[in-house]
Amino acid sequence: MFACIYGRSVPKCGFHDETGASLIDLAFTFSPLVEQTTVDTVVLDVAGQDLLFGSSGNFGEPEHKHAGIDSSRALANEIVRRATQLGFKVNVSVAANSDAAIHSARSFKGVTVIPAGGESLQLGNLPLKMLDYSLAAVEKERVGEIGETLELWGLHTFSDFAWLPLKGIAQRLGQAGVRLQKLAQGKSERLLVLVQPPIGFEQSLELEHPVAELEPLSFILSRLLNQLCANLHSHALATNELRLRLKLEDKTDHERAITLPVPMRNPKTLLRLLLFEIEAQPPQAAIISVTIAAEPVQPRVAQTGLFIPLAPEPEKLELTLARLAKLVGADKVGSPELLDTHRPDAFRVKRFITSTGQNKSRRHRHWAIGAGQCLMGFRVFRPPWRAEVQTIHGRPVRISAHNVNSSCLVRGEVICASGPWRISGDWWRTDVWARDEWDIAVADSVPHQSDVLCRIYRDLQSEEWFIAGMYD
Repeated sequence: MFACIYGRSVPKCGFHDETGASLIDLAFTFSPLVEQTTVDTVVLDVAGQDLLFGSSGNFGEPEHKHAGIDSSRALANEIVRRATQLGFKVNVSVAANSDAAIHSARSFKGVTVIPAGGESLQLGNLPLKMLDYSLAAVEKERVGEIGETLELWGLHTFSDFAWLPLKGIAQRLGQAGVRLQKLAQGKSERLLVLVQPPIGFEQSLELEHPVAELEPLSFILSRLLNQLCANLHSHALATNELRLRLKLEDKTDHERAITLPVPMRNPKTLLRLLLFEIEAQPPQAAIISVTIAAEPVQPRVAQTGLFIPLAPEPEKLELTLARLAKLVGADKVGSPELLDTHRPDAFRVKRFITSTGQNKSRRHRHWAIGAGQCLMGFRVFRPPWRAEVQTIHGRPVRISAHNVNSSCLVRGEVICASGPWRISGDWWRTDVWARDEWDIAVADSVPHQSDVLCRIYRDLQSEEWFIAGMYD
């Protein structure tokens, strides 16, 4: 699907923009694939943009026809709205054929949406003088000759030319005539001659008016990221770090950096990550300048095996983690990592990274456990159960405890106790910890039940008893 923008900037103080640079910048806001046909015409590939403008169907398919047209019209209206903000008066056309979109934008005012297969119907009444010979790669010296021939044949509109027999056109006008007829039918096939963004992995933009809201800022970021990712793609590179620098109206800078787990170059993914980062820590004043820099690296190359379970795509995983961080906080999202300390249950949350390789050492891991040695599991209670413990000379002799969230309980006489083991640490901090631990066997008061083996401890700060867990 293609969109064509035709128009010029509104003159200010007698000055009229003839360079077309601003029109190209407008197109880059919506797609990195942009062709400048003439100074007042740009065409861009907007395939997939229907996902952003209200439709999940494919453009032109019968079951999604109305949804595809609605989303295309919404896209065209958004282009017109953005162009108006930048001082442009434009016509916008959306079609499945790029050349049909160009002819339509030049001929019809406002917004035009051409469904797939309806190109000849939309363009049929246009005069032949509107036919752009350059789109069919016709030599300049033949343009006048072919035009005179068509006039002598009595042809006046696109449809007059489109209905002529193909064999006769080929015999009299050659391959140039065949290409021109396909152009009149709206069935031409060619690749866009893409505008090459300036080489470099840093994009900047000075704003004419301060921006204080996220929606207009997202258009600016989208444009810069499209240009940046186009540069990366043209050099077969990706990025694993994005640096955003915003100059604010109060003469300060707001800088943010995003470190990616794997190299990426998808502008839509990078845009969402930047927006999440800005929403989490918004700037304190209006923005007058935006700069985005990327650290170029080699793209990720991964090959999975037939019997290796598929991991989530890194791009989708990173977006999911960013959404979770926005909801619950960045310090609560990640994978737990044990700390090098004796403090019970001490851990930290580190950045979650999907491992793409296998740990080959697992195959040859040797467990230093004898064949006849008994193994025992330990279930940790989180949070620990509060307990009432009777002691004689500091040794537990009876215990009673239950889980407030379930009917599980531990109650009875302590028939065997081993301990205490005193552990403590961090005496220099306010959250100093110290406790005495015991391993005990409890004769369960419930009939026909075996003895219960568990670990208990006494918190030396609060003098309270807890059950840390149970042995299986």
